[in-house]
Parts: sequence; structure tokens; C-alpha cells
Amino acid sequence: MNRKGYITDIGAVGFATLIGLLIRLAAPVTSDFPLNDGGLFYSIIVDLRSNHFVLPETTSYNLSSIPFAYPPLAFYFYAALNTVTHIPILDLMRVLPAIVSAAAIPAFYLLAREIASSKLEAALATFIFALVPRAFDWLIMGGGVTRSLGLLFALLAMRQAYILFSPQAPNKAIWSMILAGGLVVCSHPEATAHTILSAIFFYVWKDRSRNGFFRAMLSGIGIAILTSPWWVTILVRHGLDPFLAAASAAGQDSYNIALNLFALFEFNFADEPVLTIISVLGLIGVFYLLARKEFFLALWFVIMHIFEPRGGSLFTMIPLALFAGVGLDRVILPALSTQYESLYLNPGASGWAPSKYFLSGRYAKIFTGFLLIYLLIAAYLVGLRIRQDSTLTNADLQAMLWVKTNTTDTSKFALVTGQLPLHDPISEWFPALAERQSVATVFGLEWINDGKFGAHINDYRALQLCANQRIKCLDDWVAQNGNEINYVFIHSAKGIDVKDLPLSVALENSPAYELVYDAGEIEIFHKK
Repeated sequence: MNRKGYITDIGAVGFATLIGLLIRLAAPVTSDFPLNDGGLFYSIIVDLRSNHFVLPETTSYNLSSIPFAYPPLAFYFYAALNTVTHIPILDLMRVLPAIVSAAAIPAFYLLAREIASSKLEAALATFIFALVPRAFDWLIMGGGVTRSLGLLFALLAMRQAYILFSPQAPNKAIWSMILAGGLVVCSHPEATAHTILSAIFFYVWKDRSRNGFFRAMLSGIGIAILTSPWWVTILVRHGLDPFLAAASAAGQDSYNIALNLFALFEFNFADEPVLTIISVLGLIGVFYLLARKEFFLALWFVIMHIFEPRGGSLFTMIPLALFAGVGLDRVILPALSTQYESLYLNPGASGWAPSKYFLSGRYAKIFTGFLLIYLLIAAYLVGLRIRQDSTLTNADLQAMLWVKTNTTDTSKFALVTGQLPLHDPISEWFPALAERQSVATVFGLEWINDGKFGAHINDYRALQLCANQRIKCLDDWVAQNGNEINYVFIHSAKGIDVKDLPLSVALENSPAYELVYDAGEIEIFHKK
């Protein structure tokens, strides 16, 4: 690469990273609290600091004796930053995941540059990746402390795996693979699963040699040794139970293979809020490649989607962005070029390439400008939606503070929020901030190997149904689950008066309960 070309690459990727960073920061910096989830991780970081950076055996979260088995790198990172800078952990969790997720943009370009047919195609794919909502929406949340690091290191490890199984791969590729792979393993379990899956696919597609298998084995052994201080500690303390539990629990939030195959026909995985432009561009790129018998990206996409579907939609953004880059570079922009006839009527001409005619016509420029503006607006709307609809409000925080200061440490709460079991920020943050037990909260229970995670999910759902029923529903739920409760915490949906909920009316009129907290969308009843 000549110096001019190198500077151009740096400029393009730098610009994509800058706009990606600004979009990712827009919602967190205007919020007073980490977006959406992260309560479990907050408790883990606090536990790690309190234990002087030695892995505790269990977490304090929700008083549930949850094994401290989650990959720990992100928690060490945030706890260390808090110790060194004295920036509150909640502020770090509010802003830093967005910054780390933006670092995944140049990491994506490094991978795309290895796979794409040209630098322009890789650059276009990188712009798409920078702004596709599903590549950042779950990463900028409080729970993104692990997800953002997981994606960043997974991209770097996938690139190293792609190089590792290339012809005449340098020996140093093994060492780079070990480092990148170790960082993934210590960051996020689903990122680890996708990295392993991708590495196996790269080997089968590109190599299949004895030497390649030997390099893979050396890399795997090296990664195991590098990460052994963590997983050996867990095995000594808890055995395989936490890992078996987490693997089993992942299936509770997943579709089966048949349904995931059917979902491919929707081809709508990008969380686009208005038009599904990225998905359409990706679909164009898919069929362009299939028509030319280039099956690598399509197979990689399908394998990632089918075999690890719980987090698959995030990681399928990698091939989807590459598809969209192909659709733009080889189909849409050439068709809008003033050189269209020369491009398609004389394809054998010397120097022929779609990239040669990039933005050579008025309408190619207009379309590119429209696409950029649309993607910026759509990405901003996604962040705004998370901040407005899925993030704790000041009223929520005040209610949890009241609980912490006005109830005993042993108090048990039934939280009725009307949310979904694994998508309920109130239920997740309550044990961390109020420091009281929520008897139906399921977060963290995926690491307990008691075979009851599915039952916990169903119990949570059953409790939420009580919001529109009478006290008998609540009493039956308590009796069936053997739970003792001291308080009922009711949170209505935005725009709905909590006093209009049948359960609230019934509790207020019941001599067995006393209303002890009343604030807009929240009521707390004490069981006498």
C-alpha cells in the first residue's frame, strides 16, 4: 500500500469511527443513569472491589448465592478504573460501553479488509457497521460493559483466525490468535461461542489441512493456558455446574433451529426503526454473491444465525455489513454511475472494477448522501428510544432509595412491573440499588445449575399477570412458589396511572396490606 492509499484508509475508517462514536454517545451522555440493564454487573464490580480484586466465590446480588463465574475481564477493567480515577462506577457504566463499542468499528475494518474484495468494499461495509443499530444498541447499555468488550475482541480474534487458516500464514499468527482468543474468553461467553464457531468455519472453508489443524490445536491450548487463572478457579470452587447451567439457560431465550431457518426469510435483524435499508442492501449483496457462486459469506451468516441464535443477531451484523458493502460497491452505486454502460457492457475492459466508478454520477452522490443522513437519523432514534423507554427514571431511583433506607435488610419484595423476564431494568436494578431481595428476579440465576431456570422464567411471567387481577392471584403465586414476601412493589407502564391497575386497587382496599409509598407510576405495599 502506498502512503497516499494508507492515509486515505486511515481517514475513511477514522471518519466512520468518529460518527459511530458520536451516535453511540448521544443517548448515554444525555442520560443520568446507565441505559437499560446492568444491575447484576454493577453488583459484581462492587463485590470485586470490596474483595480487594480477588474473585469472590459468590456475588451479593439479590442474596441468591450466585456463583461468581462470569468471565471477569470487564469487571476488573471497570473496578480498576474506578479505583484509579475515582469516577463512580455508575458513571463509568453509563458512558464507557459506548466508547468501547465504537472501538469495534476499526476492528471490524481490519476483519473486513481481509475478507472483502477491495478496500472500498471494506470501507463501505465499515460505514454500515458503524451505523447499523443492532451492532451497538445492546452494547451502549449498562450491560454493555461485557458485551462491548466481547464484540471488540471477537472481531480481532476472528481476523486472526481468518489469517491463521490462510495459505502460508506466519507463525506469529498463532501468538496473535492466542492473545485475541484469550481476551474474548475472559470477556463474554456468547462472544466466545461465536468466535469458536467462526474459527471452525474458517478452517473448514479455507484450510482443512493437517498443518492448519495443528495450528488450531496450538492456539486452543495457548488460549486455555492464558485463561486458566479464571476457569481453574471456577472449577476448583464450583466444578462444571456454572458453565453447564449457563449453557442450558441460553436455550431459554432462543428459538429452535427450524424457527431460525424460517426467520431468515424475514431478513430483518438490524433493529432498523423506520426503513430496513441496511437489510435490503444486505439482501442485494447476498444474491449478487450467490449468483457468482461466492458462498463464503452466506454460509458464515447462516451458521452464525442458526447454531447460536440467542446472541446471533448481534454477531450476524458482521456478515450483514459485508453483504451491504457488496450491494453498494458492486450493484447500487455502479448502477447509478454515469459510467453504467461502460461498466456493464464492456466488463472485460482493462482495469474494470465497480469501485473505479465510485460516486462518478450525480445520482450516486445523492443516494450516498441520503443513505448517510438516513442512517444517522435512524441510529440516533434507536439510542433515543432506549433512553426514553428502557432506562430507570429519577422516580425509579427515588423509590429504590426509599426501600434501601426504610425497610429491613431481610425484607423480600414481589416486583410487579409488567415487563419481560430477561428484559426488565427495574427488576434487574432493584437488588443492586435497593439492596433487598426481589423474589421473582431471574437475572444471575442462569449460573445456578439446579435445572430450574425455565421454572424461574415462568414464575416471573405468572407474577406479572397479577397486575390485572385481584389479590388471590398474588396469594396463589406466593403459595405455589413457597416464597415469603414482605412488600409488593408495583410499577405501571409509562402513561398509565398505577392506581388504575386492578391489583393496586385490591391491595389498597385490603386490610392485610398497607400503602407505604406512593409516587406516580410506583406504589409499594407492606404486608402486615
